[in-house]
Amino acid sequence: MKNLLNIINGLDFQLLQGDLEIEISSIQYDSRKGVPNSLFVAIEGEEFDGHNFIESAIEKGAKAILCEKMDFNCSPNVAVLKVENSRKALARLSHNWYERPTENMCIIGVTGTNGKTTTTFLLKSIFEKAGYKVALIGTTGIIIGNEFLPANHTTPESLELAAAFNLMESKDVDFVAMEVSSHALSQHRCDFIDFDAALFTNLTLDHLDYHKTMEDYAYAKKNLFDSMKSDSISIAIFNEDWTDFLLRDCKSERKFSIGYGQKDHFQIENILLGAFGTQFSLKANDETIKIKSPLIGKFNIENLALAASLARSKGISKELIESALAEAVGAPGRMQKVLLESGAIGIVDYAHSPDALEKALLACKEILKDDGNQPANLICVFGCGGDRDKSKRPKMGKIAATLANQVVITDDNPRTELSEKIIDEIFQGIEERYKDKVKRISNRAEAIAYAKKISQKGGLVLIAGKGHENYQIIGKEKHHFDDLEELMKT
Repeated sequence: MKNLLNIINGLDFQLLQGDLEIEISSIQYDSRKGVPNSLFVAIEGEEFDGHNFIESAIEKGAKAILCEKMDFNCSPNVAVLKVENSRKALARLSHNWYERPTENMCIIGVTGTNGKTTTTFLLKSIFEKAGYKVALIGTTGIIIGNEFLPANHTTPESLELAAAFNLMESKDVDFVAMEVSSHALSQHRCDFIDFDAALFTNLTLDHLDYHKTMEDYAYAKKNLFDSMKSDSISIAIFNEDWTDFLLRDCKSERKFSIGYGQKDHFQIENILLGAFGTQFSLKANDETIKIKSPLIGKFNIENLALAASLARSKGISKELIESALAEAVGAPGRMQKVLLESGAIGIVDYAHSPDALEKALLACKEILKDDGNQPANLICVFGCGGDRDKSKRPKMGKIAATLANQVVITDDNPRTELSEKIIDEIFQGIEERYKDKVKRISNRAEAIAYAKKISQKGGLVLIAGKGHENYQIIGKEKHHFDDLEELMKT
């Protein structure tokens, strides 16, 4: 039990009724998890408004309510606090409850459209090789050393984040490499986290169902850099459209860019791409880090460079960085290779935006070229998620049909949309001259089986969109589905 006054320390609120000198057992924002003597935080979400469940929370024993509006009836014994933004308040309450656990660890936030997961896994590899205890938070879940905890979002809700940080602190974690999504930044889930470093991968078309415009999307990402303290580190892959904007109001005394030109603090040079890995040099001042990695694809150069530059900025030796990245295999479901019965290479990748799909396909073409084959049998299987950004569907159709030799359009997570409607919208982006090489198979398992059947020795099958995910959402139900499992079936 904790005193409510301590939990709300620093919070700007209006007390509508009740007493603040009460003991609270827990903080809840889901009325279904209501427990006696809890503090219930009413959040207005995209689908449900927590204010509609306040009375239910009180019936289950909530002793205090935090809300944005009071349009409910309750006993005068229940403390009611009104705030301007419940999500922002929840973040403060959560960190107060767990006594600000992020103050005692090095928290590295990685934001951007693509590359966040791979970059965090690379950071984990480097710092673990240096002898530190490292945790991850991201799309694949929460990882503390070798312990795995599932998570519902790339960046969990602020209460779950604070609980995870508290657990990490109790396990003596030194570094946390954390994916920071634009949704989380917009929804204040990352408020009051003491970030020691912020990394920016890239900004390309995605999530416009939520952010509406690229400018709004960029502003959400900018929030991370705006929150940085003066003694922190901020590093960005140079992008002429967004980098200056993102770092404009950043207070980090050490701000670096990574790029391919002489003006960048870390310069990428001497690139060699191949079917079995990537090599390049990362130059800073008079020092050169020579990186040789098993990761494939030009886009992974920037992920590797980000991880290496941050590690070097934190004092890790270049020799250790080189050694760690030579062994690091990256994240599950990111350009993950298997050999098919036909003799073709199968690759599973999480690419689910136009930019990510284009980069994955270009990487596949590089692999085919490196193997000495003409890229005449590159098959791409992909779909687009339902109830999500519709603007990217025709764009992804155009990219796949332009770069692959054969395309199978299928379901991703159709959710509550009609599968055929999503496929129709993808198909609209395909030029007439390419339509003969495109097949529609809505059932994802059947689509993957078909691609394997028509694959040839020396060719390549790219299964894009779901990566590490082991489920498919049809309607509002999750069903077990794993692209890698389907690809490896005999």
